[in-house]
Amino acid sequence: MANSIFKDHASFYYAKGMSVIPLQVNSKIPLTTAWSDFSDHPVPKEIQQQWLHLPADHNIGLVLGKQSGIGVLDIDYADEKLIEKILSILPEGYDTWKRVGKKGMVLAFKFNPKVPRAFKLISPEYGTLVEYLCTGQQVVLPPSIHPDTKKPYTSNSNLYEVLDQLVMVPDDLEDRLRNLIELEGISLSN
Repeated sequence: MANSIFKDHASFYYAKGMSVIPLQVNSKIPLTTAWSDFSDHPVPKEIQQQWLHLPADHNIGLVLGKQSGIGVLDIDYADEKLIEKILSILPEGYDTWKRVGKKGMVLAFKFNPKVPRAFKLISPEYGTLVEYLCTGQQVVLPPSIHPDTKKPYTSNSNLYEVLDQLVMVPDDLEDRLRNLIELEGISLSN
């Protein structure tokens, strides 16, 4: 039987109580519409089994939030100087899991109940610079195929193997990032 991204990797995440879902082939889009329910409770065993037997080579996504115990910081803006400054205000261990796709990076953190909602910092000039994704959102996991580059996403470790080593984002992460970006002379939308 041919390899399948979802089939070959999902069971490792399910074993750790993490909610992973199949995404459309070569896409970031979930296969099912009710996927965000798995932010709060695990994917039932029957549904896991159905998904593990899907015929196509589906990408794999992690539903973020309380159930998986994960939130991610997505740095979209590919300016090395700004990325270095953003990384400098993050807690030590921020790079325990780092995923790379087309540009920038995604960093995984232990879910912080004091930062339960996502936020996005957008510059009218440069577009989305950085966003924090958590409850009710999902992130594409390696080795899913990026829809634009048609190459696999990569990471420095398997997320399910480093789950216990992830650090928590600071409670005031949004304020810290907003201040840092504005001090760089980049205006942000409200």
